[in-house]
Amino acid sequence: MNVNGTQLPKDAQCPNCRKTIWLVEPLGNIVGMAIMRRAATELASGDSTLTIVLAAMAVESQLAYLFMKWNRVDLTLQRNPTDADEEEWEERWRDIRSVAARFDRVSSLLAGQSFDSFLSANGGLLKSVLTYYRSSAGASAKDFFVKGLFHKRRVVHFGKIDFQQSDAELCFALATALWHILVAMDAHCYRKLQSKWS
Repeated sequence: MNVNGTQLPKDAQCPNCRKTIWLVEPLGNIVGMAIMRRAATELASGDSTLTIVLAAMAVESQLAYLFMKWNRVDLTLQRNPTDADEEEWEERWRDIRSVAARFDRVSSLLAGQSFDSFLSANGGLLKSVLTYYRSSAGASAKDFFVKGLFHKRRVVHFGKIDFQQSDAELCFALATALWHILVAMDAHCYRKLQSKWS
């Protein structure tokens, strides 16, 4: 279904039987999910440029969301976070300038190890993307994602708009794989917290 940036959908209609499907708001980064869905819509309509920009934005949104979420959870175990705490987390996040450093910071926070180390221990998370793009992969998974998705985002910085559909398909596949990797890190952190308090 199509989504936009002004409101989240409350229901949809089955295209076959025309019955209403009531949507329950999911737990998690709803804005990031909506951006990712919009990237899928642009990919289907053939807009390579917007697909690339939105796919990268969705991943950046999920990175920031998880950074804020787990800082909040960690502090909540001691006391209720204040507005000043949240402002401090935002400032710390803005100070992490490169997306590669953000991957490592979130991975360290959630999994206690670098992004590449987490993926070395969880190689199945890369399987789907490497099946199609094995020739693009290098020694570092982090570099593979940064070059494959975020370097193509130069459309924003330099006004480059002559990407092909294959570029957009690669970027969307990489963003989808990254989303799944970040969800796995989130689940890893949750399990670690559960075992600590069990």
